[in-house]
Amino acid sequence: MKKIAVFLLGVCSLVLLVGCQSTKKEQQTDTKAKDSITVKSTSSNSKETSETASTSTSNSSTSSVSSESSTSIESQSSTQTEAAKNTSIVLDDNQKTQITNAFLTWTGQRAEIGNMAVSDWYFDHGAAGKGDWYANTPDGQVQVQNNGYPGFGSFAIHAIGGCVFYTAKDGGIGKQELFADSFATNYSAKMDWSKPVSKYLLGDNGVVYELKTGNGTPVSTNTGFGEYNDQGTQMEYPPTMDFQVSEDSAAQVKLQELINVYQ
Repeated sequence: MKKIAVFLLGVCSLVLLVGCQSTKKEQQTDTKAKDSITVKSTSSNSKETSETASTSTSNSSTSSVSSESSTSIESQSSTQTEAAKNTSIVLDDNQKTQITNAFLTWTGQRAEIGNMAVSDWYFDHGAAGKGDWYANTPDGQVQVQNNGYPGFGSFAIHAIGGCVFYTAKDGGIGKQELFADSFATNYSAKMDWSKPVSKYLLGDNGVVYELKTGNGTPVSTNTGFGEYNDQGTQMEYPPTMDFQVSEDSAAQVKLQELINVYQ
């Protein structure tokens, strides 16, 4: 009887031992499966992150190339504009006179609309030396009067002509005769310089330059202009004011239109 009891106890212990080992194997299998899933999930996420980073880098690179291309085009366009601006056309005195007169007629109509007067007496001077007269602009010096010192070839831009807008003391509007009885009297006889005064300078590079003055500042025919010395080597009397590229887009278009006839 004791033997049977011992035998049964041994069998039961063996069954319990086998059951525990089976449970451990199942737990280990489940753990491995979970670890495998976790690794795969991590690998998948890492791959997605890598792809996202790659896409972002690609987009950034594309954006950079696009930006560089845009900058290059804008720079090229700006360079072309400057090159066109600084290309002068050679005109004889008769052609310059025709362009100036046509421009003056056009500005006369505009001056009437603005209740102002306009004259072609934009530049003049009294006794002076032998040097050339010129004006300063953002594009360089514009030769206004050629006396040979330093001479025509020393300037990239030359004046075709010009005009001056002002308010007349006698109330006259449109195209007016600004010259009075003498050069010495200059603008003081007819111009009210307590009001705005604008000088337009027509460059043979097709650009209209403008000098805004007046508003209480005395103005004369040599305002905005300077002179080289008798040897043409240095500026004897530099301009006290500089011209700027005019913001009058209609005037810019009109000058181009008049110049194109001779190109």
